[in-house]
Amino acid sequence: MQLKTLTLLGLASAANAQTLADVLAENAATLSSLTSFLQSEEVIYELFANAQDVTLLAPSNEALARLNATPLANELLSDPNYLTAFLAYHVLNGTYYASNLSSAPTQFIPTILDIAAYSNVTGGQRLQVQSSDGGVSFVSGNGAVSTVQSANFNYTGGTIHIIDNYLTIPAVLPTALLEQNLTALVGAVTQAGVAETLTNARDITLFAPNNGAFDAIGNLVSELTVEQLTGILGYHVIVGQTVYSSQIEDGATATTFQGGDITLRVEDGSVFVNSARVVKADVLCANGVIHIIDGVLNPSNTDAEPNPTASTQAPAFSGASSTGGVPFTSGITVPTTATAEPTATSGPDSGNGGDDTPVEAGAAAQGAALGMAALFGAAVLLAQL
Repeated sequence: MQLKTLTLLGLASAANAQTLADVLAENAATLSSLTSFLQSEEVIYELFANAQDVTLLAPSNEALARLNATPLANELLSDPNYLTAFLAYHVLNGTYYASNLSSAPTQFIPTILDIAAYSNVTGGQRLQVQSSDGGVSFVSGNGAVSTVQSANFNYTGGTIHIIDNYLTIPAVLPTALLEQNLTALVGAVTQAGVAETLTNARDITLFAPNNGAFDAIGNLVSELTVEQLTGILGYHVIVGQTVYSSQIEDGATATTFQGGDITLRVEDGSVFVNSARVVKADVLCANGVIHIIDGVLNPSNTDAEPNPTASTQAPAFSGASSTGGVPFTSGITVPTTATAEPTATSGPDSGNGGDDTPVEAGAAAQGAALGMAALFGAAVLLAQL
């Protein structure tokens, strides 16, 4: 669908100062399920109705019918906190018309989801926006893709875009890694005893070695002390800064949690971290973003450089070799929703469910709603308590 068409679809509603209820009622053929969903929680509905300068990404009736056929529907209806977070992730923090969403090939826009149990990203959990061939799609947790069907239904608080699939809240770090089949990394983090530290850290960027990367240094891992393993893992993490693919520049450096610096390079359309190639970028997690790489970074070899023409990079560890089995994976199980692990030969992926485009440079509802009070306005919230 061309964006000109998307824009024209909303012109009629732009002419009048309509409320959220007005727009939902006028589009009942497409949004009646969402309306019922919102009105099932009075406090949440009032918060949404009174919000200002927001963009509501409204799942169509068909999208919510698919949701109702999953276990997630019962989880949402039984947990007001989760329902609040789920709905909040469908609201962009700011008014973004179709023209704003298509202004760049890839953007990462903050939502109003800032409830601690579900997001630990400053300014609200992000949503990836992709624009291609006149259409706009959103990529959420575990690479779920939602496409804009019609856009720019304006109301007094902002605008609404109707999407063809519900959004998925990014999972906590260990789950997000397992969803990508990164069992070796999860095992290494568990063995080093740093899972809780990494999961609770705010605003992280994790360069996550895939299973093949750990296999390539398999002969060395048994010799690592816990302290050495912790240092290696810490060299893969930036804390306090979420670096998405759209922000990566050739030659940029960053200081890791371990203390050493890494160098980011853009070579022949691929992104490298030291000598490791990014094979899948922008996997969203509850506390930041994950980029999957094909090599384990070595904090004692910070000058390692890539060979952009090679399909597989040499290990950054001297004397490293495979032992024929992936280390750290004993006892680690993968959820049924895990995606196939990307490889360097398949080309980099920007977290969009298989696109091989190279990476470019338990309280009540009232209690759950408190996490959004500052954004919606304390007066609105207090009126409901």
